[in-house]
Parts: sequence; structure tokens; C-alpha cells
Amino acid sequence: MARVRDVLGISAAALIRYGVNPDDDVARAIDILELKAPHLAKLLRSIADGAA
Repeated sequence: MARVRDVLGISAAALIRYGVNPDDDVARAIDILELKAPHLAKLLRSIADGAA
């Protein structure tokens, strides 16, 4: 799967505050965000699905 940086571009840096590294795999980022910011997990999942 793609990296968060590949899906969100420069906006990936905004997820650092939630413990997501821009170089993390999207699936890992979604797992992290499910606990800390479920609304962002849903958004990232939606964007990643649309980018595929």
C-alpha cells in the first residue's frame, strides 16, 4: 500500500500531531487514527480508496 505522503502530499505533515509519520503505510496510519481521530481515519480511508 502507498505511504501517507503519496496520498496526501504536503498535507501528510498535519497528521504528525496524531502520531502518524508521513512515511507510514496508509493502513498503519488508519489504525493509529482510528484510536486518536476516527474522523481523520475515515477521511484517509476514503481518499486512499479513491486514489487506488
